[in-house]
Amino acid sequence: MDVLTDLLNIKIFREEKAERALVKARDLLRAAEEAVVLAKKVLRDYREESRQREQALFADLCKRIVLLKDIQDVQIDIQLMKERIDTLVQEVEQAKERQEEAAEHERGAREEHKFAVRMREKFGEMLRTVHEERDFELSRREELEVEEAAEIRHVLARAGREMRADPKEPA
Repeated sequence: MDVLTDLLNIKIFREEKAERALVKARDLLRAAEEAVVLAKKVLRDYREESRQREQALFADLCKRIVLLKDIQDVQIDIQLMKERIDTLVQEVEQAKERQEEAAEHERGAREEHKFAVRMREKFGEMLRTVHEERDFELSRREELEVEEAAEIRHVLARAGREMRADPKEPA
């Protein structure tokens, strides 16, 4: 019986451990989701900023007489902005990959927790069944002892009545 109680305690410990792992996995998933949202916002904001800057650079070129160096500087600036956008796109993709990994980890932690809960419930039910059977057996034994005692009392009472009704003469 102590073994079953110990096993149940182990199952409870494992369930609690799985629950803590699930909470941690959910927190990591939430952080990964927030990182994706932030990376997308940074990309969106930089694209808008780049578009405005590019328009401003071309507007500046159109307002004045320019040298070849001025045009090349604008081209370099535009190329740098495109490279930065490419870098930000890669960061968004990496954030999405981390989010998917976190989601997969969370699914695994959820399954592990579900399994731990089922195992704890099984052992709890098994322990309840063992206790019910033990209690039933104890109750049955007590009833048998009471019946046996009543039967003995009845036999003794009958024997006592017979002895009083039929006194034997001493020899």
